[in-house]
Amino acid sequence: MAFPYGTILAVIPADFTPPEIWPEYGHIADPVSVCRRELLQDNPVVIRWSLWPLTFEQYWGDVEPNVHTHSDGPLALNRIVYWRPLRNLQAPSGWHTSMEKIFRIDGYQKLDGDFTKRWHKNARRDLRIWQENFLNTTHRVEIISFEEYDDAYKKSLVAKREGLDRLNFMKRKLMIPAAKEHTRIVGVRTISTGKIVAGTGVVFSPTYKSSTHLVPFIHEEARNLYAATGLIHYWFEESLKAGCPNVMTTNFWHKGKPKSWKGFSEFKSHFGWDYICYPRAYWRFVRGKLW
Repeated sequence: MAFPYGTILAVIPADFTPPEIWPEYGHIADPVSVCRRELLQDNPVVIRWSLWPLTFEQYWGDVEPNVHTHSDGPLALNRIVYWRPLRNLQAPSGWHTSMEKIFRIDGYQKLDGDFTKRWHKNARRDLRIWQENFLNTTHRVEIISFEEYDDAYKKSLVAKREGLDRLNFMKRKLMIPAAKEHTRIVGVRTISTGKIVAGTGVVFSPTYKSSTHLVPFIHEEARNLYAATGLIHYWFEESLKAGCPNVMTTNFWHKGKPKSWKGFSEFKSHFGWDYICYPRAYWRFVRGKLW
């Protein structure tokens, strides 16, 4: 397939795992807020959710799930089970292929030493300007409270453009103990005023020695500071310090996805990623209790 940001890996690295598998990621928060939900397994994570009259169950990985393992629980209803393999597999008997040809494309890299050597020259330039002119001079990067993050996000460019769905997603994440413990809310603060002008969440998974970032935002006044590049650099540095060198970012634009993804995908592509393409999912119907 034509992919505008780089080459998709032919072989997925052995130490790559999607964030949805990590106990620390809080995958159970992903379904929309009106859903009932149930954590079925915590490593690797398996979840079930229901939006009446439909119920779903989701597995990740290349081993065919035993759909009868989780036959108990309040949401063990008639349901559609999704199996999302990482590699192209021949669908075993009883499974159907989904309509989508490609589920998702993620960026992945294993940090080692000076990771900026992999960055695009524009990203290295932006980092230099940020560090020489702004970092710890006019602005600083620090861990902030969710209340500050929440307030600043609502005034951001992304909130004006896309609304607050992603912010509500972050709120759900932080209600899950394992996710809250391993999520760091990071902001760029203007030293003279105390105002937060950019921010993101960073999730560390000691279980899988991996990390990702969530729900970033920026204010218009922070564009020329290159604060977003500064946050990426902070995330990478802290991942190395935390013993989580496998960093990844999800949902790069590809054909069939909304055009609104293109701008942020182009920005993210400057930070040295290898690309992993998930094949189409499999699904099957499983009978359960009626209510």
